[in-house]
Amino acid sequence: MRGQCKLCLEQSDLQLSHIVPAFVFKWLKKDGHIRHAENIDRRVQDGDKDYLLCAACEQRLNSWETQFANNVFHPINADERTLVRYDSWLLKFCVSISWRALVHISNKARLNHFSASQSAHVEKALDTWRKYMMDELPHPGKYEQHLIPFSIIENTGSFKFPPNINRYLLRNVELDAAAGSESAFVYSKLGRFGIFGFIDVVRPKEWKGTKIHVRNGAVGPRTYELPRSLGTYLSDRATKAWDLMKTMSENQQRKVDGTIEANPERFLNSEVFQAMQQDIKMFGEQAFARKK
Repeated sequence: MRGQCKLCLEQSDLQLSHIVPAFVFKWLKKDGHIRHAENIDRRVQDGDKDYLLCAACEQRLNSWETQFANNVFHPINADERTLVRYDSWLLKFCVSISWRALVHISNKARLNHFSASQSAHVEKALDTWRKYMMDELPHPGKYEQHLIPFSIIENTGSFKFPPNINRYLLRNVELDAAAGSESAFVYSKLGRFGIFGFIDVVRPKEWKGTKIHVRNGAVGPRTYELPRSLGTYLSDRATKAWDLMKTMSENQQRKVDGTIEANPERFLNSEVFQAMQQDIKMFGEQAFARKK
């Protein structure tokens, strides 16, 4: 497809680019099938794609993806106690994810809940992130990137989490543009990793331990301090995923059972099972989308 590359702005043959990197879906498929985000009965092989980039810009983003996959994603998934040191490539990667996600969501006209002021910041954030990836700006300024490596939680605290909360935190993949009275951000969830691209956040200092820095830093076990509204937001996202899971047809439920029965050892050794065990420990039989 011929068109203007959204990153370098040159006319070129555009590539059909992944919005969420392909390695995330390859990782998901190791433990079972991937299901469509809006139709739980539909199995898919991959995530959303769009014609965004020329071949050179696609390669530019791929280089950051490879470093994230090899140095952060796979090591922390293998052992969540791993502490990873990073340099400038991590901020580039996070910006590329937030930028792609926001472009994709904007193209689908899914920003109607943004105020006029927040919508203006969307355009500024996209332009800032594009220029930063093209080395035209030294940093993304107030359009910061924050990364949270989620782990299993053992109690709900003061939140009313749904009974799939651990499966959601560790396994779900999704994109969302969130807007409230004081905050707007783009949210990209890559399994246990949540990337938050700030669009219009009034009190950014409430986010402690999550900011990705320009030159270097570390990702891994540490104390995070986050606004309470973020816990409510994550609970709402998990609830949406849980409500969707409960709509699965009997035919598809039988297929899920058949997949597990065909290779029970793989299921018992999977992260899905570990997360499910913790959900059962916290919520009992409520942790099952159906009774059987």
